[in-house]
Amino acid sequence: MCGIFGFITTHGKGPDVARLRRIAAETQRRGHHAFGLAWLGRDGAIHTFKRPGPATANLGDLSPCRGASVVIGHCRWATHGDPADNCNNHPHAAGRGWLVHNGVVVNHARLVRRFHLAPQTECDSEVLGLLISRFAGSIGWRAVQTARCVTAPLAMLGVWRRPARLLVVRGGKPLWFGHTAGGIYFGSLPEGLPGKVAAINDECAGVLTFDGHGLRHDAYAIDR
Repeated sequence: MCGIFGFITTHGKGPDVARLRRIAAETQRRGHHAFGLAWLGRDGAIHTFKRPGPATANLGDLSPCRGASVVIGHCRWATHGDPADNCNNHPHAAGRGWLVHNGVVVNHARLVRRFHLAPQTECDSEVLGLLISRFAGSIGWRAVQTARCVTAPLAMLGVWRRPARLLVVRGGKPLWFGHTAGGIYFGSLPEGLPGKVAAINDECAGVLTFDGHGLRHDAYAIDR
């Protein structure tokens, strides 16, 4: 069991960092072994942070996300890979993007052999990023193919740039969202999310794209 959370802007302004901290603290209920972030900053680059230990010990590290157009976060409950080795913690690279994952990739060793992957960590979640970078097509379609390879429930959030994009995948694990005037917040738990909170449709993937003017949503069915 892990927890994930995220944000994407709708008008170009960054997230409410105080709200992000509350969401991260709530998400810690699902994992306290490590905490990690990836965000798309004002400079147009994706930045990452991860560290062993609970989210509440590292909430100050959300400050650089103040002007971000996209943020993803992870509270880890370790299953594969010692969290003391920071390489095992989330986020994990997914080609030119980064992702966080909730779930256990129980068939990760089989996927490594089948697709001739070369993981650099002991974390099972790393194979998801390797698969997304291996498959062809749009980010959403690559995420669908990746989810179809996994035999257990999962949820994922990912960040890409040029343009700013947030990948949202729910395949059996909880994932919620809530709106504000400035953006959409996501979390494994509904607590801390703003507005009228609703669940992401199950067995679905979506890519939210902010092009500098507004938000576009491209939806995909996983159909496992």
